[in-house]
Amino acid sequence: MAKVSFESNERYEEARERVVFLANVDGRQLRCLIARKTLEEHFTILGAPHMKVLTCMDIFARQRKSIYASASRIIAEMGAGDLERASEIVLSPSFL
Repeated sequence: MAKVSFESNERYEEARERVVFLANVDGRQLRCLIARKTLEEHFTILGAPHMKVLTCMDIFARQRKSIYASASRIIAEMGAGDLERASEIVLSPSFL
């Protein structure tokens, strides 16, 4: 099983409306992506169609543990070959 840890240096990519954070998988960096829409649909009650960057990052910060757990599950389900070829993973609502 891969050893996974996360860096808490996430950033918001406004042009692509997503939060990017890094996972260290057995000493190798893997980009993890979660869309603004996924954050608002999964982690807010009514959603927020016009979320500002700070609000999106606030939701990420409040839900960090759950998001990291979901990313860890995705990584754990990937085979060694897939992990070696992958440069990033995308967290969709079905993974949260």
